[in-house]
Amino acid sequence: MKNYLSFLLALFIITFSESIYACSTCYGDPNSDAGKGMDMAIITLLGVITPLLFVIAIGIVSIGLKSKKMNQDLIKHD
Repeated sequence: MKNYLSFLLALFIITFSESIYACSTCYGDPNSDAGKGMDMAIITLLGVITPLLFVIAIGIVSIGLKSKKMNQDLIKHD
């Protein structure tokens, strides 16, 4: 069984080794215009997504705290 799995792993690596290589843009010159454009795209996406995730997290915490307070008020009145 172990030899069979080793054979399958080797066959998988040989078969798909060509698709493991990076694309020409990623593998190319990091100082090229395409590389600089990708860097700015990543920075822009991080600049948009990070504050959005913080707002979502703050909203979840706020809802949790309000729910906890309402549950405590209901327990006190019962």
